[in-house]
Amino acid sequence: MTYIVIGICSVLLLAVIFISAKPIGMGIEARRNIKDEYDDKEKIENLSKNEIEIENLNEKNISEEIEKLNKLRIEGTLTEDEFKKAKKKLLD
Repeated sequence: MTYIVIGICSVLLLAVIFISAKPIGMGIEARRNIKDEYDDKEKIENLSKNEIEIENLNEKNISEEIEKLNKLRIEGTLTEDEFKKAKKKLLD
């Protein structure tokens, strides 16, 4: 009788393991997908931040160049037309 009870318990245990393996696997996969989505969002945010920083650097560089051109215009090294052409070229 003991062997029959142990056998039935073993079969039930194996059935529970077999039945629960798929949902557990799906949960693990879902967790990985969430982590991947989070990583992707983080990468996109970092790229956006880097693009903004690059744009800010470009704007600073352009404004610095215009200031240099203006100094050259004030000193008389550049004519008004040359200054306007150089400024337009920087802004385009």
